[in-house]
This record gives sequence, structure tokens and C-alpha cells, in this order.
Amino acid sequence: MPNPMDTVISKGKGVIKSFEARLDGLRGVFRVLAQQHAEVAALIKRVEHDADKRRDLWPTIRTELLSHERAELRELYPVLRQHATTRSLADHHDADAREMEQMIARLDSLDIESEAWGVLFSELADAVAAHAGEEEQVIFPTAQEAIGEVLAEDLEGTVLAAKRQLEDMV
Repeated sequence: MPNPMDTVISKGKGVIKSFEARLDGLRGVFRVLAQQHAEVAALIKRVEHDADKRRDLWPTIRTELLSHERAELRELYPVLRQHATTRSLADHHDADAREMEQMIARLDSLDIESEAWGVLFSELADAVAAHAGEEEQVIFPTAQEAIGEVLAEDLEGTVLAAKRQLEDMV
């Protein structure tokens, strides 16, 4: 479980990212997802810079990553598959999400104190950063243009509700 400072740092990074996303023109679901990316990235950095944080933060990081991706897969990406301009992006996203889920499963099978866990966690951190960057720079702007700002706003609540529900299941 994250300590209060970890939570403040994570949420602070998320708020900053939300403002940046809004400045970049992202609205609704896309702004919120970018905010979630920043929050989990802050937690990941805490673990990368302090191995003693592994036990405290891994359960939260794991839950955040899995519930975020699964909510996207369930609520957002099926909508994006309905548009020719975003269909291939949705397929690419699904492949990335499967790869991250596999990495998380492998991490769960390793001793959290082991060097192998640390190496794989670093690989996951790189994969998450690349995935989030691609979503924020390519997928989200293209998707927002395809579905429009009104639907992007409408999907925000749907994706957030799905994420909250999925948090209890991972």
C-alpha cells in the first residue's frame, strides 16, 4: 500500500498531466486516461529509484495498470473499432495490452526481492511509458477526431466506472 507521500506525488503528477492533456486538446476520456498514465508513471518511478518500495507499491501499480487497460479494452477500444481511421490503432493497442498483462503475470510469478524481478519491472516500466506515449501522441488525438468531443466526454464516465469495477477484480 502506498504511503501518503507516494499517493500525493502520484496524484500530483496526474493533475499536472491532466492540465497538459487539456492544453494539447484532449478532452473527456482521453484527458482522464492521460492523467491515469501520469499517476501510475509516478509510482513506477518511485519503485525504480527505491527498490525498498517494491512491496508497498507493486500491488497498487499492478491494480492500476490492469484495471486501466481492461477498462480501455472493454469500453473505449470497441468504440474505436467502429471507425476506419482508428480500427488498426485499436488492434495495435490490444497487442500492447496483452504484452503488458503477460509481463505483469511473469512479475507475479517471481520473488519480488530478486534481481530478475527488478529487471523485468524495468522492462515493464519501459513498455508502459512507450504505450502511454503512443496513446497520448497518436491514438488519443486521432480517436478524439474520429469520435468527436461529445462522445469523448460521454465515455469518460463509462470508462471510469469500468475501471472502478475492475479494480476489485484484479
